[in-house]
Amino acid sequence: MNSELEKIIAAEPKFRREQILRARFDPSVNSFDDITTLSKDLRGKLAAVAWSPVELFTLQESKIDDTKKALLRLQDGELIETVLMSRKSKKLASEAISRYTVCVSSQVGCPLGCAFCATGQLGFKRNLSAEEIIGQFVYWQKYLFEKNAGLIDNVVFMGQGEPLLNYEAVKSAANSFIKYAVIGPTKITISSGGVVAGMEKMVVDPDFPPVRFALSLHSAIPDDRKKLMPFQPLDFFEFLFKWAKKYHDRWPSRTHFVGLEYIFISGVNDTDRHYRALLKLASKLGRVRLNFIPLNAAVGQWQGSPMELIKDWQNKLLAAGFIVTVRVSQGSDIAAACGQLKNTYDAGKKK
Repeated sequence: MNSELEKIIAAEPKFRREQILRARFDPSVNSFDDITTLSKDLRGKLAAVAWSPVELFTLQESKIDDTKKALLRLQDGELIETVLMSRKSKKLASEAISRYTVCVSSQVGCPLGCAFCATGQLGFKRNLSAEEIIGQFVYWQKYLFEKNAGLIDNVVFMGQGEPLLNYEAVKSAANSFIKYAVIGPTKITISSGGVVAGMEKMVVDPDFPPVRFALSLHSAIPDDRKKLMPFQPLDFFEFLFKWAKKYHDRWPSRTHFVGLEYIFISGVNDTDRHYRALLKLASKLGRVRLNFIPLNAAVGQWQGSPMELIKDWQNKLLAAGFIVTVRVSQGSDIAAACGQLKNTYDAGKKK
């Protein structure tokens, strides 16, 4: 919760906090005054607090798929982006239900400076609060509710920022999604560039939720990976091998695995040498799932690898017994795809 809200309810019973948090995820509720389970006096006090920590600045809709990107303004004037991506599911015999993934940001900007990512070029301003992370989900939940357009059943921390550098807020938001939005923990993915302190903490923290974890890998050769991700220590893979065992010991179910995300950049990380290094690395990490990502135009003059090469790697690794998917980029025409988020907007379309 924001500090203003905490001050007001500090003397209230604990169940009041539960009432407020549950109401925040009810798309039919628009203000504290709508929470009729609260006393009239308390609702009067809460009237001075903003219902949502975010407000729409601009909304863009892709012309090539059903992806939408919202640029949201925070209460201090900073901007962040969040993305809504649709999927079709025919779980009801009578009709197709639209199901959605929400991509949330965890920081304003990002301090990691990954060479292929537009967000890294923004620099870092601050961490988001748990409420600001939740606010992104709630914005899209309300958007779909008003249009009667479907439901959100998947959340990915793959927006702006490095989630594990905002550990407590990300943990709190993820637990709230599980408890109040009824999103299953394996329907939530935290994607990290490989922040050692955060990775170490999550496998021993009893309050860290059993969500899925994805490592932004992009090269299994230490020197080449450091060129793409300059913050990463060269001995990271030695740490990773030991950490993966702790991860599997903490979450031994088959639904948990170490996700490895790999963006393909022509001539940079897609040679036979890079393939052999990836095969060797993945073989040492226990249960893994590889997600191959075609390069989206973001920063620099790099070219993406040919799809034929990506498919060749996929087929060889499938034959070796790995689970390998190739991501279908969504929203690239509105700079909403992987690596493209940089707070761009059309000045003529500001809300």
